[in-house]
Amino acid sequence: MNNFEVIVEKLLKLQKYIEQIEKIKPSCYEEYISEITVKYAIERIMQLIVDTALDINNILLAYNNKPPAPDYYNSFIEVAECGVFDSIFAISIAPSTGLRNRLVHEYEKVSDEIVFNSINKFINLYKKYLSLIFKYIEEH
Repeated sequence: MNNFEVIVEKLLKLQKYIEQIEKIKPSCYEEYISEITVKYAIERIMQLIVDTALDINNILLAYNNKPPAPDYYNSFIEVAECGVFDSIFAISIAPSTGLRNRLVHEYEKVSDEIVFNSINKFINLYKKYLSLIFKYIEEH
């Protein structure tokens, strides 16, 4: 399996994760905090989305003969430097790694309100990420 086949496989997983969040996301904050199973599912799926994108970023960096990025945030910046997408998009999506890190490492300190308020933006960013990576693959 070549690099792009692996990326496509991961993009299909990413697309499925996004669809799952869209399907279960609550319409209001009160519903989000009262439906604990949904809340935990959304948080976990958000983590999986970022982790999958980070895997894709590392494959793209290797494809472009670059070393792995020094951290998750910079993986988006360095992928942009390879011409996969523009730096403005990289700067807008890179902070999602911070949310991922808080969900994983500082779970008790995560603000439910911040997570809830970031769901739609998160979905939109990763839909665009999907589109841009598919486009890059088609062009190469």
